[in-house]
Amino acid sequence: MLAAIIYKIPMKLKVVINKIKSIQNLEINLPIEKGLYAITGQNGSGKSTVVTASSCVFFTLPMNDYFGVTDSDSRIDFELNGAKRAWYKESGKWKKYSDGKMSIKGFYEGSLIYGNRFRNTNYETLKKLDTIDTTKLTEAPEFIRENLGIILQNNKNFYEKLYVLKWKDVDSKSNYTRDIFYYKKGDKRVSQFHMSTGENLMVSILNSIFIRNNDRASLSKPCLMFLDEIELALHPSSLKRLVAFLKDISNQFNYAIYFSTHSIELVSNIIPDNIFFIERYPDDTLGVLNPCYPAYATRILYDHSGYDHIFLVEDDLAKSIISKILKKKNLLSNRLVHVLPCGGYSNVIDLAEEVVNSNLVGKTSKIMIVLDGDVKEESKAYLAKKQYNNNIPLNYLPIESLEKYLKENLINKVDREIFKNLNDYVFQQKSLQNIIEEYKSENNITNDKNGKIFYKYIDNELRARNKTREEIVNMIVDYLFENDDSNIKKITDFFTKQLQ
Repeated sequence: MLAAIIYKIPMKLKVVINKIKSIQNLEINLPIEKGLYAITGQNGSGKSTVVTASSCVFFTLPMNDYFGVTDSDSRIDFELNGAKRAWYKESGKWKKYSDGKMSIKGFYEGSLIYGNRFRNTNYETLKKLDTIDTTKLTEAPEFIRENLGIILQNNKNFYEKLYVLKWKDVDSKSNYTRDIFYYKKGDKRVSQFHMSTGENLMVSILNSIFIRNNDRASLSKPCLMFLDEIELALHPSSLKRLVAFLKDISNQFNYAIYFSTHSIELVSNIIPDNIFFIERYPDDTLGVLNPCYPAYATRILYDHSGYDHIFLVEDDLAKSIISKILKKKNLLSNRLVHVLPCGGYSNVIDLAEEVVNSNLVGKTSKIMIVLDGDVKEESKAYLAKKQYNNNIPLNYLPIESLEKYLKENLINKVDREIFKNLNDYVFQQKSLQNIIEEYKSENNITNDKNGKIFYKYIDNELRARNKTREEIVNMIVDYLFENDDSNIKKITDFFTKQLQ
């Protein structure tokens, strides 16, 4: 008899921000499981405020310094696994509240303006620290020295002589409470105060990570890292190496690492499920779009310029179907074609309008829209409401979203071939039949019209087995081509016409 499988349901930190800077009210639920995450949005959306406010769950900030003048009823509330914390205003002062044990750690690296590196310093202090006696310096940890060189210079020995002055050895009158780093090049010694902005930023981040690594007595305890707009100080090549480094650190030490960012270099390396787009609406209210595809999150398509044709689609299933059609039907010869997932149909339509109006990909690229097959009426109504008139070619896939497709063919009307293939090759430990039985026993399936609730059960098993959505997508696409030629032909004719 097989032992029962216990699912690890992803825990999330619930953050509610009320009347902080430009945010009147916003609720966001942040996963605490290891991985890289992005909090993004257009300028003024409040993403940096979200990151700073969220860090208050483990970090006691000087609230007035970071948030400025706030209303008398401003507050930040947190909830994790039943435990609660809050910061709130009372009689003009910030106070802290807690109810239950919230087991969580982390660190926050603020922006260039509100960073943690050189607070409470003045010119006289800087002069003294610049000329500190060499005997007070010790060699910096190899972890910091090598990774600083790798990330910034792609050379682990670039900062061969890196030293640190521990904050406890600094003159107590200076009010300085952070380690200070120095490096030597020849006979010249450079203090952290005179390093480049990128060096300054990275050595601080690496030091914080080093301290946190050594403090990880239990890797099961959640640990969040919040990094605010670090791309402002780093070259794109350094950003890519930083992302690779942080992915490794996240897996090794169970860190959930959050970026507040505009950077396509960062966002493009993060899966849509881990991207949180802060949307500010015309009435000044805020919403959170998650999951969110990188193209929609950044609104920056320079990485995709130079293509002859760009298809904007909703998700990875649409991308897989279109890419396979183009390849199988030999429609890629002598042209550069890119298929770009953007999210739901309204996201695709809005982004296409912005691409055309702002000429984001150049005049030589032709934009086309392909939406899921079940949103014809909704998309037409949306286009009419928005009064878009850009003449962008639009067509629809022969199937609906992956979630709806799975529910339709595994629950509503069972396709035995799809069922068998998925059961044999994807759900080998916990059978698809058991997953379906759990779903039916715990839900009113008639209310799950879009299949999203059913897909959560599928996704939980995929995560538990270190499998991905892509495995299911590939099997569905192969099945469509083997068994659904009539429907595939309709969309193929559209592509053939547009690519002429």
